[in-house]
Amino acid sequence: MKKQIVLTVLLTGLFLTVLFAGAGVNFSGTWVPDESKMEGGQGPRMVPVKIIVKQTGDSLSTEKYFSNQMMGDFTVAEKLSLDGKECVSEMERGGTRTSTAVWSEDHDKLTINSTLKMEWNGLPTEMKSTEVWSLEDKDSILKIESRRESPRGTRESTLYFKKNQ
Repeated sequence: MKKQIVLTVLLTGLFLTVLFAGAGVNFSGTWVPDESKMEGGQGPRMVPVKIIVKQTGDSLSTEKYFSNQMMGDFTVAEKLSLDGKECVSEMERGGTRTSTAVWSEDHDKLTINSTLKMEWNGLPTEMKSTEVWSLEDKDSILKIESRRESPRGTRESTLYFKKNQ
């Protein structure tokens, strides 16, 4: 009888470990820049003023809201598959963004690799980017480490967003 109880407890623990091991963290929520954590108090020029994330099962939908003097107000919406499948999004201001998203081995970080193809001043342009998403401070801070490569060079940045309650 004792063996059956121990075996049942072990199998239940194993089942729960397998069930939750692939889940990863959940980035769902509305996020706004946390200026106090930005490098030098300022992020790069194109920092979203708000990000809305909806994560369910194997998908992640984002709406990034931007506002700047040169380009005005605009939104970039994207839906990603969290299993590494390629996803293509049409950009509001023209162009297409092809992305893949994959979890780290420990399911604590999500890496999004993207290629944006568009026209700039009448010429075809391609920009590649990598974003690594993670949560900090009891899931109240979204950290996005990014690297962007374009004809104008490479730019790296780390952005922090706090959960907007």
